[in-house]
Order: sequence, then structure tokens, then C-alpha cells
Amino acid sequence: MNNSVLNRTKEDLRVTVKELSDTYEELSLLYRLTEEFSGLGVDEICRLLLKEVTSLLDAKTAVVLFLGEEGDHLYTKVCFGDWDRNTTFRCKDNFLWDALHKKRTITICNTNDTGREPSNFNCNSVLIAPLTGKRKTIGLVMVADKTSGDAFYSGDMKLLTAITSQAALFIENAMLGQEMQFFLTGTIRSFVKALEASSRWTAGHTERVTRYAIALGRLLGLTSQELEKLRIASLLHDMGKIATPKEILNKADKLSDDELFEVKRHPIVGAEILSELKGFTEIIEWIKYHHEHYDGTGIHGLKGEEIPMMARILAVADAFDALTSDRPYRKRKTLEEAVREIKNSTGSHFDPKVVEAFLEWVDSSDDVISSDPEVDF
Repeated sequence: MNNSVLNRTKEDLRVTVKELSDTYEELSLLYRLTEEFSGLGVDEICRLLLKEVTSLLDAKTAVVLFLGEEGDHLYTKVCFGDWDRNTTFRCKDNFLWDALHKKRTITICNTNDTGREPSNFNCNSVLIAPLTGKRKTIGLVMVADKTSGDAFYSGDMKLLTAITSQAALFIENAMLGQEMQFFLTGTIRSFVKALEASSRWTAGHTERVTRYAIALGRLLGLTSQELEKLRIASLLHDMGKIATPKEILNKADKLSDDELFEVKRHPIVGAEILSELKGFTEIIEWIKYHHEHYDGTGIHGLKGEEIPMMARILAVADAFDALTSDRPYRKRKTLEEAVREIKNSTGSHFDPKVVEAFLEWVDSSDDVISSDPEVDF
């Protein structure tokens, strides 16, 4: 083998090794992003996406633009660097819409050189990639102005295309999840309205308990996902009362022992009604145990941390609203009276940690009811 052939073989081998190395790095990056994107919401995915592309492409500015519902404009979803968050672009004959409709990544050395709209957008170097999911095109990712002052090249285009293709699938799934969440929450609220229509004394109770529980959950450091589950549990916590006779719910006199027992059964009945919702196992458990006593004297005899944390939060939020709301057999208590009763039940009925968060909320939040007993809820 002569030197010329040997050198050519070495060069071919070097190129092959480099290509394999680049492919491995790209696959490793996509695998890592898949792990990081999993379980995130739309905004979280977009922020992580911009963090990655600005770092990998050495860019000063990056933005995710989403298509409006009518498909006639692009609006800023998430941005990084020198970018106005209120920026929108109408549907016109410009390079943004070229990339969007042709579904391909493009690069422009200077936006002023295009001679086309948007004229208010001025960058020395721009890289634009569409966010295209399985069902539809969501929008664009735009990366601008390398810190080195260089233009974006083919390697940059390839990298951004790979990342945005991956991100678009997760964004689309997250958007679908949001739509399902909105539908689910709407359905739950419809159930709640049907329940509360059966008794004028319980109208608004569920919404207030939900508001109180979320406030306590935030102070106790719950994650966004835990708070969303707590929201659903709060909205459904009294579902069992749909089986409680109206004459008991609306009785103006003190309840008999049998009637009181019927009311106390509502967490169990609620759990039974919701038992077919297979993805709600945790939430159903919280509903079932939200009237357990911290000292173990509740219906099921669970004690202390045997009671799920979310159920312990619900117990305080539910009791607070019950104390500060009118009932057929008594008038509502003032804020001071209700706080005193809850403090007096710390360690027996309520978890001291949750009560501590409750007292902090009462002292520092404008979200608490007025102590004026005449305030309309």
C-alpha cells in the first residue's frame, strides 16, 4: 500500500471516528434531555430548552415563540437575554413564517439584510427552528447573536434541529396534559356545584377549602405537582355528601347521633364513589382520611403520620371553613374564635406542623377571611 492510499485511509478513518463521536454526543445529549423534560410542564420545558441552546450554541438571546390559537400570530412564550416579553409577530411574509410553514431550520447572518418584515427585529446572526410535534406545529425557537460574534453554521443548525424536535414532542404532550387537566378540573367543579346545590349552607365551601389548603400546602413546601393533586383532593373532599339525605344537610336543629354518624361517613362514601378512578389512588386515600384525628381517635383510628400529609392539611382547611361559616344550627365564628379553636385542638385533632403553617398564613396573608361575622362569603 503506497503512502497516498495509506494517508487517504487514515483520513477516512479520522472522519469516521469524528462522525461517530459527534453522533454519540448528540445521542447522549438527547437522552439526557429526554430524562430532564419528562414530567415537566410547558413553561418548564421551554425554560430548560432555552437554557440548553444558549449554552450549547454560545448565544446571547433565545426565545420560544408560540402560535396563537387562530394561527395568525406568534407570541413570546419564554425568553432569555435581550428580548421584550411582550413581543408578538403578526402573520406576514417574513423569514419567521418561512421557517414555520416550511418546517425547516434556517439561519440568517443579518436580519436587516432580508429586506422583509419584521423590521423591528435586528440581530447580527439568527438561527430559527420550528417546534413541530406529532399533531401540529407549536411555534418556533429562535437563537440570536453568538457571544463570539460568529455566524451560525451547519453544525449549529443540525444541533438545534435535533433538540427542538425532541422538545416539541414533550411540549405537545404537556399541552395535551394541560388540556386534560382543564377538562378534569371543569368536570370536578361541575360535580361540586351539583353537590352544593343540595344545601345552601355548603355553597362555596369547597372552593374556600381548596384555597385554604393550597395556601397551607405552599407554606409546607409542597411541589407544584403535589399542590395540583391537593387541589383535586380539596375539590372532591366532600363528594360523599352527595349520598347524605338533604334533610340531614339542611336540618336546623342539632343532629341526632344517627344523623351525625351519617354525616361522618361522607369521607368513606366519597372514597367509594371515586374508587373507579384508577389514577386517583392517592387522592382517594386523602379524601377517605381527611377527618382522622391526629391522636388516633378518628373513625379509622389512624394516628400521627399514619394519616397522609394531604389529609392532615385538608383537616385544618376544612375545619377552618366550617368554623367560619354559618350552619343551620349555629352562626359562624369570628376569625379570632376559629383560630383559637384550631390552636386548642393542636396535637389532638390536628397535626402541629400543619397548624403552625396555618397560624403563619393567618398572620401574614391577605387571603384569610375577615374577622367581621357579617362579611358575605
